[in-house]
Amino acid sequence: MARQMMDIGLSTDEDSDILLGDFTVVESTAQHQRQLILNNKGDFKQNPTVGVGAFEYFNDEGLQELIRAVSIEFTRDGMDVQRITLSPAGVLQSEATYK
Repeated sequence: MARQMMDIGLSTDEDSDILLGDFTVVESTAQHQRQLILNNKGDFKQNPTVGVGAFEYFNDEGLQELIRAVSIEFTRDGMDVQRITLSPAGVLQSEATYK
């Protein structure tokens, strides 16, 4: 059974979502996935080995390596990865939930 991950909500520009002076608390699996995909290794100082750095793969390693790196990071973060694909339009789609 998938576990819900609750965290402080982030707005679309990755800033804390504050409503009337209070933080919002939301189910945050998609937020965590987005942060893992977009951030480079070293961006999180408390754990410098976390992150994929997706933009680096468009120049060097190729899209299959991007999918592999995302799968590895999601698994390391405690998710059960069912499938990760890249659509023809270039949208990374994932089926992964926290255990």
